[in-house]
Amino acid sequence: MEFYSEINLFLYKISFRNVSVEYINTLVEEGKIYTAKVVKIEHFKPHTDPEVNKLKCCIIDGFNIICGIDSEPGLYIYFPTACCLNPDFLRYANLYRHTELNADPEQSGMFDDNGRVKAIKLRGELSEGFILPAVMLENYVLSVTNVPLTCVEGTEFDVVEHEGKIFWINKKYIPKHAQGQSGIGNGKTAKQPKGLDKIIENQFRFHYDTTLIKKCPNVIKPTDIISITEKVHGTSGISAYVLCKKPLSWKEKIAKWLTGEEFNQYDYLYSSRTVIKNQYYNKNVSDGYYGVDVWKYADDIIRPWLQKGMTVYYEIVGFLPNGGYIQKDYDYGCIPPIDNYIYGVHYKVLVYRVTMTNVAGNVHEFSAREVQQWCHHTGLIPVTEYFYGKASDLYPDLNPNEHWNENFMQRLANDKAFHMEEDSPTCDNKVPHEGIVIKIENMKSEAFKLKCFKFLDKEGKLLDKGEVNIEDVGDTYFITSFTGKGDINTMVAASDLTETAIKSYKKKYPTYKINKN
Repeated sequence: MEFYSEINLFLYKISFRNVSVEYINTLVEEGKIYTAKVVKIEHFKPHTDPEVNKLKCCIIDGFNIICGIDSEPGLYIYFPTACCLNPDFLRYANLYRHTELNADPEQSGMFDDNGRVKAIKLRGELSEGFILPAVMLENYVLSVTNVPLTCVEGTEFDVVEHEGKIFWINKKYIPKHAQGQSGIGNGKTAKQPKGLDKIIENQFRFHYDTTLIKKCPNVIKPTDIISITEKVHGTSGISAYVLCKKPLSWKEKIAKWLTGEEFNQYDYLYSSRTVIKNQYYNKNVSDGYYGVDVWKYADDIIRPWLQKGMTVYYEIVGFLPNGGYIQKDYDYGCIPPIDNYIYGVHYKVLVYRVTMTNVAGNVHEFSAREVQQWCHHTGLIPVTEYFYGKASDLYPDLNPNEHWNENFMQRLANDKAFHMEEDSPTCDNKVPHEGIVIKIENMKSEAFKLKCFKFLDKEGKLLDKGEVNIEDVGDTYFITSFTGKGDINTMVAASDLTETAIKSYKKKYPTYKINKN
């Protein structure tokens, strides 16, 4: 209960001034998928099971939402799956399953203590999100600030801001032992490395987060040329050969001091999704989450093929050198190593994006077809391409003038040709297929992801157990305990630990290691 008390205390210590529609902060980066949204629901549809008479459904941003039979048309707040809600707001709205956490202990809701919105199946119907009347948020704001707020349709938000201070309404859910860990690369715009003075701005870029296609279902036009590729479940890596600041001799240091001249050179960089791994460029780097630098193994495969200005983005799948899974149970046709760690046998590097950056920092994005061709030329492995061509040719029976986007998305989400809602076609183990990536062949070369519900369901169950995906937590300080197979037993953010706590971990886990990134 300490966690909830701290949040409540923080909220009530904030001093508020004027509150308007700007009270709901929309400083959300493009592509962020965990924001809440004010929506107007005009129509509901019955549950697919005719015997279910206490539930009905609605569609929001392409997602099916199950709600109570008494829900009426009007303004609602939509919360997506995998986010969690502020405990004080949940308490106020009596949304906890455990009634002692609610303001009114006589009422109960559907949320577990962690406040996470889950993807669930109720009587055979999928539900991907949670809605509640907008007036409930308005009343909550009024109760905290004593100032009225009017929700406006279309507003997206995750925090409330006033007088330079913020508190959150909802955010991405990460199990508590992994909280406090930060990553770089949220949003459509790729982030630049920070605090690395040898990296030249706009030369090296982390990959942007791929937007959920259901968040913007109308982005694809029937006339667009698109590619559809397999979305694989591994860990992201990047290899680049770009301009960097070179180590200077004493003569060059004097010349730079006198003239201001920069001494740059092309050099090789490699990284995880969020952390530069070269020790020269990042002196604080270590092996990271896995206890082994699996990204160096991948870079060794990619580096010989890099040209000046080239950056290659890829997914590393299969097994670690110590025999553990890169992602639990997702083998992708690989086998555990015994002695040597062999590319293509024990692990694979699957390329999904290539860029060229010139000396001015301008970026040329390879098209999906160019990525496939480049991989064919180099002998590297691209992600599996399922379809390439005009979007309208994928389902030619769909009328482009009659709800084409809605029908297109529905067909896509259940298309067995792309193994949607099936087991992974490239894993020997029986595990859910993660989904697909749709790329539009335009100047931006925009990419969007569509995940399978089976995968989201599995992911949700792991979150319930407190297990966390490396792709979600980024890289920071960890204390980890490993099994003999290299799987993680325990992971704790070092920022949460005192010296005493660290000593206790040493006693409990003699094989512990501290990883710093």
